[in-house]
Amino acid sequence: MEQEVQRFMTDNQLVEKGNTVLVAVSGGADSMALLSLLADMRAEWSLTIYVVHVNHQLRGEESEKDCMFVQNWCRKRGVHFQDYRVDVNAQKQTEKVGTQAAAHTLRYQAFSTEMNRVSADVLATAHHGDDSTESVLMKLNRGTTPYLRLGIAAKRDFEQGSLIRPLLCVTKEAILKYCNEKEILYRDDSSNESEGYTRNRFRKYVVPELKKENPLNHIHIRRFEEWQHDDNKVLMELAEDQLAKIVMVKEKDTVIIDKDRYLKLAIPLQRRVIHLILNCLYNKGIVRDFSSYIEQIELFLQSHSNFASIDLRNGLKVYRENNCYRFTQEVYVESDNYCLELNVPGMISTPLGMVGTELLPTIGEETVECMYIPVSSFSSPLFIRNRRPGDRFNPKGLNGSKKVNRVFIDRKIDLPRRHDWPLLVDSAGNILWILLLHKAELPKQQAFDHYVRIAFVGNT
Repeated sequence: MEQEVQRFMTDNQLVEKGNTVLVAVSGGADSMALLSLLADMRAEWSLTIYVVHVNHQLRGEESEKDCMFVQNWCRKRGVHFQDYRVDVNAQKQTEKVGTQAAAHTLRYQAFSTEMNRVSADVLATAHHGDDSTESVLMKLNRGTTPYLRLGIAAKRDFEQGSLIRPLLCVTKEAILKYCNEKEILYRDDSSNESEGYTRNRFRKYVVPELKKENPLNHIHIRRFEEWQHDDNKVLMELAEDQLAKIVMVKEKDTVIIDKDRYLKLAIPLQRRVIHLILNCLYNKGIVRDFSSYIEQIELFLQSHSNFASIDLRNGLKVYRENNCYRFTQEVYVESDNYCLELNVPGMISTPLGMVGTELLPTIGEETVECMYIPVSSFSSPLFIRNRRPGDRFNPKGLNGSKKVNRVFIDRKIDLPRRHDWPLLVDSAGNILWILLLHKAELPKQQAFDHYVRIAFVGNT
């Protein structure tokens, strides 16, 4: 096993000659095998070995004996030893988490402290191939984002150095055999037999059945997991590049992306773009499992119907608008109704832009941005107001009336803009013009002395 582990360490550049190695040792077979192996490598690799043991204080006297056992081993072999006592039960109460999660947090806090104290280059833990298999199966069974690593990495950044797992290339069976051959003593943790922990159930019932089918499954599962992780890393980088190209607005609580450009992306990139946006809006820097939301949003964005929205947790809304998709946590509140009297001549500011009026003796050419109203055909004065429930008008060129909201829908005006959109009305409440969109049919009369020209003259 030594040769296999050393080859794995070399191939993955886990340790370099002259490194200071901090070894996390519980006293069980896995960590004692790792400690013995690294201790035997000290001379050839010029390694400085430190040992850290974390006493979780969960098994009373058994926990104390574990600590003494590791300490005695280190004393006999001249290895630096340091233990940490942590209060898992207090951590559970404070963070409202389970025993395993609380223990993991405190354990790695202790590792960080000790690694900094001894200025170690690497922290070595005794996770083995079967541990990684269990992690992959547990996450797949529980359901987790495909964009997070499923297995256990052989090496990752940790504090000022690296966290390494030299035993990932071997199985629990190989480790126990190694301990037996080398007469390495170890202690059994009674909690490993408890079926109250998910990992123990997978270790006891699931993994053994799979090994009956293929004793080398840890190799194949690790290879699949590593390749999948590498592939996903590349795809996520591509998604980040594409998001930068299609984003139209990126603010604290809102991200707006170009609809057409998004739909041209390959589906795997579309999903990752959604994931990146959700991760940005929900909690910067923390990757969460958004799988169910991604599926929901993906289906929603594929629809070709007009404006619509869906609600997600914590007040996040996704809007399907005419030329874009808007992800936002901003609370949309319709502004108050407004009604502004138009002076003739005069100028008035509206949410859409400036509107000007003038009195003319003759009619000019009408455009999308201006309208001429015969003086005798309307009830003075004129007003600019926003829409009201049930608003209807008589569109020019059409028989009968039409809902104002239907005009907004037909002209693809996004919902947040509809409420404030200015309408030109007379004193009797008749809608004469939905600015820039549609004019009303005015009464036909033969002769007029004057005309009022109303024109949209520019953005505010």
